[in-house]
Amino acid sequence: LRGGSRGGGMAAGRSRRFVGRDAEMELVRAALSTHQLPFAVLYVHGPGGIGKTSLLTMLATIAESAVATVVYIDGRDIVPHPVAVLAVLRGAADLTVSDGAGPITAASGRRIVVLIDSYERLAALDAWVRDDLLPRLPSDALIIIGDRSPPDPAWRVDPAWRDLLRVISLRNLHPHACHRSLEM
Repeated sequence: LRGGSRGGGMAAGRSRRFVGRDAEMELVRAALSTHQLPFAVLYVHGPGGIGKTSLLTMLATIAESAVATVVYIDGRDIVPHPVAVLAVLRGAADLTVSDGAGPITAASGRRIVVLIDSYERLAALDAWVRDDLLPRLPSDALIIIGDRSPPDPAWRVDPAWRDLLRVISLRNLHPHACHRSLEM
């Protein structure tokens, strides 16, 4: 690790051992390379153990490479209350979170990418996240949600969110990716 950080080495190790999900990673890379995002919310869902957390970790790395301000919220680590979510956002080095319903911005002017893992643990906040939190983010912000269940129908019923939402149902890895994983 001479000349590098332990965290950088750990990220590289995770990246080397990550297999599959190429289409999902390319989707985010392509979205982050555009000025106007093709979607604002990427909602990834699938059964427990399918690899949502690993994928979100890789997507965070991709966002960091795209020079975005990345905030990772793990639903397993906070109480399902708006104050707890806002505290995580306020703790991000580059974010300015206004009191009340004011905007959330990156001091650097970089694009903001918010990843919310284990969203099922924050289910009580779904309406607040959708109707109050996310509209406070800049129009070029990307939100990536990992959940065990598909999005609540309210995401698709609202015409505004329907156009901003992209849903991916994660399934088992392709056999080739499984073999590669076992070889590591």
